[in-house]
Amino acid sequence: MKFRHFVALFIFFSFASGTFAQTKPAAKIAAATPKPGVHMTFENEHIDIGKVKRGEIKKFDFTFTNTGTDIIEIDIASGCDCTTLDYPKNKILPGKKGVIHVSFDSGKKEESETIDVDIYLKNLSPKTGQRILKIIDYKYELTK
Repeated sequence: MKFRHFVALFIFFSFASGTFAQTKPAAKIAAATPKPGVHMTFENEHIDIGKVKRGEIKKFDFTFTNTGTDIIEIDIASGCDCTTLDYPKNKILPGKKGVIHVSFDSGKKEESETIDVDIYLKNLSPKTGQRILKIIDYKYELTK
């Protein structure tokens, strides 16, 4: 009888303290496990800034996390002449976040479109030996 009480109390306190079965969903485990090499994971690679009046300036951000095992270094980020970018000049360590600030000047545009933002890393691709390129974009609807 005492043994059954002991087992019941052990199970109860194990569940109550959370040590009996601490599990994470598979998606969270995969997200927390860094991938070998260089990997930038953006919260959103495609941003729709919606309707913009001609001449209006819109500001927004692309936020990313270094989900790889290598340090990320951005060499340059570029867009069209309507786009001003401010990007991290420092190293982004594995697990850390970076933000690319965008300022879009619609006064330089005549129609709605999607704008590419090219991100060239200092990191080299192990397959090609070339700098790694990541392309993200934003779109807008020009109104008058």
